[in-house]
Amino acid sequence: MRREEILAATVEEIESTGLRTLRVADVAARLGLSPSLVIYHFVTKEALVAAAFAHAGENDLYRAHRLAAGRKPARDRLSDVVRWYMPSGSTRSWKIWIDGWSAGLFDDEVRSTFAALDREWKTILSELIVAGLAAGEFRCAHAADLADGSSAHVAEGSATRILAYLDGLAVQLIINPETVSPATLSDWVDAFVSRELD
Repeated sequence: MRREEILAATVEEIESTGLRTLRVADVAARLGLSPSLVIYHFVTKEALVAAAFAHAGENDLYRAHRLAAGRKPARDRLSDVVRWYMPSGSTRSWKIWIDGWSAGLFDDEVRSTFAALDREWKTILSELIVAGLAAGEFRCAHAADLADGSSAHVAEGSATRILAYLDGLAVQLIINPETVSPATLSDWVDAFVSRELD
């Protein structure tokens, strides 16, 4: 049994039942394994959970890196990455992230995993924003507010605000799915990103 299969089964179990009720025995049962074999690979349930979140996050980041590396203008690539990240109304995967954020309040290993994933998302967006600034596609209204005016510093702030906005929308969509239609959500995101970068 490969680690990746155990991690994928753990993510599926978290999506299905939530982190609060996650048991190593349930993950093992999904794969027809004994719980001791799962523990052999990960030592503790906490390590299994942190590794599962890292696995799921790395899969999302792999796709984001591919979208960011295209040949399109930076604005279009940024839009593609934001669309990939944003809540789409199919909230199953967002449930695991919100559940994980909550767990990170009490588990240093999970918190560290989420901090690393967040840094990587910010890096992807920041690099696209820097490219867009250099190409004259973005102007970033916040640039005038900074004493040093460095594009990397401006881009990092913009990336942080964009991700925070998307994360907040995801929470809204999970808690109250009737809040906004997918089309309206897309319009809101476009307007926010436009205000941030134009």
